[in-house]
Amino acid sequence: MDYQNIINEIKKANTIAVISHINPDGDTVGSSLAIYKAIQMYGKKPYIFCDDVMTDKLSFLQGTENYNKAKLDKYDLTIAVDCADMERLGVYSAEEFKKGKRKMVIDHHKTNTKYGDINLIDINAAATAQIVTFLLKEMGGLNREVARLLYSGLVTDSGGFTFSNVTAKTMEAASILLEYDIAAHEICDHFLKKIKMNTYKLKARTLSNAKFYDNNQIGIISFLKKDFDETNCDNSSTEGMVNNIINVIGVRVAVAISEVREQNFKVSIRTGEDVDSSKIALMFGGGGHKNAAGFRVNGYYEDVVEKILKAVRDEICCSWE
Repeated sequence: MDYQNIINEIKKANTIAVISHINPDGDTVGSSLAIYKAIQMYGKKPYIFCDDVMTDKLSFLQGTENYNKAKLDKYDLTIAVDCADMERLGVYSAEEFKKGKRKMVIDHHKTNTKYGDINLIDINAAATAQIVTFLLKEMGGLNREVARLLYSGLVTDSGGFTFSNVTAKTMEAASILLEYDIAAHEICDHFLKKIKMNTYKLKARTLSNAKFYDNNQIGIISFLKKDFDETNCDNSSTEGMVNNIINVIGVRVAVAISEVREQNFKVSIRTGEDVDSSKIALMFGGGGHKNAAGFRVNGYYEDVVEKILKAVRDEICCSWE
């Protein structure tokens, strides 16, 4: 990819706002903080925003304390990182994004609406961190701290380099970052292996109550308010649990339904190679990748399950055609 136009835009700007998406994950935070640190090295004045607070897992990343510390009335440049559309920015961060004299989007979602003045989008990248790695290498903005942030983004969004969108370019990016002596095993342990006892209890409770449909082709797990209350957990504790369902042999679509508030649910979808999860998510106004997507939906829990089942069944039928 040609990064020179992106680099020129960053060099021209003095005040730059970097924005992560709502319900932040390792990719949006790791990539955003890497950009924040890199442009700081260039002598720029960076600001960083996210509508939601950082989870305990994400607080592992150096620099999260800089989020939402200050803001300006306008910026020379605003950069949305790992955000497929404006809605994904959140209400308050979207306002910061709009303050940019020039607006940039760096992302890897195929559902990206290209809402920036400058759009750096690679739908073949396993993570936005993959794109940012090559961008910052070209800029001369890599160091040990930045590499650690980007490797965290790569690991979390690729499922530890196990997802189908991992390519030779993904591994090339990882190789570049590993040259900075970043203790990769510690990053993998933190994001992929270690969980707190209350999270373990939520996981055990939820998986034991999983429901399977259509000759076990569809699996659904649910996290309701009572589950969170009785295990002292919240929605941040559910990350990655849906993968336990898609890993069951024979399951083609795995769904995790998490209650955010009364009659409002966050839904995560994982699919096998022959089903496109982003098409299911788009039916509800969401988006994502072929094998990993998500959306929000309102309604009574039982109705939500039925709507999701119908959408999944419709897509499975289409995939056979």
